[in-house]
Order: sequence, then C-alpha cells, then structure tokens
Amino acid sequence: MRVCIHRGAKEIGGSCVELESQGKRILLDLGLPLDAENNDVRYLPDIKGLDGSDPSFLGILISHPHVDHFGLLSHISEDISVGMGAAARRILKAAAPFMPCKWPAPDHGWDYESEVPFEIGPFTITPYLVDHSAYDAYALLIEADGKRLFYSGDFRAHGRKGKLFDRMIANPPENIDVMLLEGSSLGRLDDDKQFPTESDIEARFEKAFRDAG
Repeated sequence: MRVCIHRGAKEIGGSCVELESQGKRILLDLGLPLDAENNDVRYLPDIKGLDGSDPSFLGILISHPHVDHFGLLSHISEDISVGMGAAARRILKAAAPFMPCKWPAPDHGWDYESEVPFEIGPFTITPYLVDHSAYDAYALLIEADGKRLFYSGDFRAHGRKGKLFDRMIANPPENIDVMLLEGSSLGRLDDDKQFPTESDIEARFEKAFRDAG
C-alpha cells in the first residue's frame, strides 16, 4: 500500500490523501482549502480518475461533513462512489437545495457503521465514530497488502460524544503501521487548566438567553 498526501500536511483543512494498492486507488477526503476564495475547480488536486474515466479509481471516503473535508466533491463525476456516515449523507442532501452554487450531496456509495469493516477492492476499511463538531464524524482504519493505516479525520474530546475519545484511547486499533493524525489548535493552555466542555458552553448560553431582556 502506498500513500500520497495531496493536501493537509502543511495547512489546516483541505485534506486529501490518496492510497494505492495492487493498481487500485481510493481517496481519504477531498476538502476545499480553508483559505480558498470560493469553491472553484482550480483547487481540485491533480488526481487521475476524478472525472469517472479511470477504472483503477474506486472511490472517495469522507471522514465528516465539513467543507474542508468534502467541499471539492462539487467538481467530480457523479458516477464516483463516495463513502460517509449515513446520517452525514442525509444532512448534505437535505441542505443542498438551500446552498449557493452546486453543493456536494453524493447520492451513492458506502454508508459507514462504526467498527463494522467493509471492502473496496483490495482495501478493507473500518470506520470509528469520533467526537467532533460535525455530526456523524469518523476516523478510518484502512488495511491492504498486510499494512494498516489509521486516519483520524478531525476529532475532539470535549463534546457530547467525548466518551468515544476515551474509549479509543483505552482500546485503540492494534498494530498500526502508519497514523495520519489531525493536530490543529487555535491555542494552548497551561497544564493546570482545561478548555470548557460543550455542555459548559451550552449552559452559559442558556443563562445568557434567560437573563436577556
């Protein structure tokens, strides 16, 4: 199994990773860069098969429904299969009529079920539901040619599904050969401090609304 990071190693967002095994290829995410002026086709990585013409290209696996991970689906062939969480797919399809321009809402592909493996050609994929601000977000374990790659997607530990992070740390996938780990942060805290949880912030909002005239 070979790996090519097209975007996401030197910037936040716009993630796109290509995997190849036995002459077959898949993508992990196809995101619009956060600094893009608009959702223009010129931001599309130069990857063979996005027009649906190359049988060696088997499909795209989206980690979660944030534009910097799926936005460039607007510019690919509708014949390409796209994997994502079933709820994420429903959300994108429901939002599409209200969004400007051509909004990516893939109709067909693989619907993830957490910790249930599925196969795409020579690849075996196991999704893991994670805590993130995008609903129905997943990390992805990809196996091929006797190697195991773990792609974290975006995740956090302080949201409504924070226990998923604790569960992953306590029982991580074993024998990983390569890990692609999200690592963005807007700041750091002292060791004796911590960020507020999502529930804490919701409680503060509720108090502010109740106190308002």
